[in-house]
Amino acid sequence: MMDIIAVVLVDDHQIVCQGIKALLQGVNDIVVREVVKNINELEVQLKVSSMHVALINLYNPSAEDLEKIKRIATHFPKVRLLIFALEADEHFILQTIRAGAKGILTRESSRNELVEAIYTVRNGYDFYDKTITNIILHSYLKRNSNNEEEKKEKLSQREEEVLTLYGEGFTNKEIADKLFISIRTVETHKNNIMKKINLRTTVDMVKFAIRNNYVDL
Repeated sequence: MMDIIAVVLVDDHQIVCQGIKALLQGVNDIVVREVVKNINELEVQLKVSSMHVALINLYNPSAEDLEKIKRIATHFPKVRLLIFALEADEHFILQTIRAGAKGILTRESSRNELVEAIYTVRNGYDFYDKTITNIILHSYLKRNSNNEEEKKEKLSQREEEVLTLYGEGFTNKEIADKLFISIRTVETHKNNIMKKINLRTTVDMVKFAIRNNYVDL
């Protein structure tokens, strides 16, 4: 006998709840056990009944909603929170994930994604539809780009010259000859560069030089 995944819907629109129930009706091991109107009612419901997944519709999310989600994620860690986000706003999405949501769907999500999301979060993994995945990736790349820029700003002009030559594959002696400095001074610049931008090896330094266009490929 297959395990049943008990779902509680959180939405105050009856027609929406009926629509979601209809979408899940043909899935034998997913059952909508309860329907509540808001997150406050969800918290009350979870105190008296065991649920695996809470499917929460958030139309105009507020800071208070995020605090409630965080509280539920903390007090009921076995319940996986799956969020329907009406608007794919980057700030809201990231805040919701930090609050404890295990999955996020948008209005572009399909029935198949809904079913897959319920299975995925029930099994302890995160699930984000394509729209949300793109937002998370964009945020990650933007954050990393900002970090790289901050690191670059810490370097002196001479250190940037040394970094460029390392990136182009020159040895310590060759760099010393090109810049008319001693090998020991090259090593000092190298150590300073690695400390300033938090790198461990020469290979990491070369990769940094390539990523940040110090080297023409």
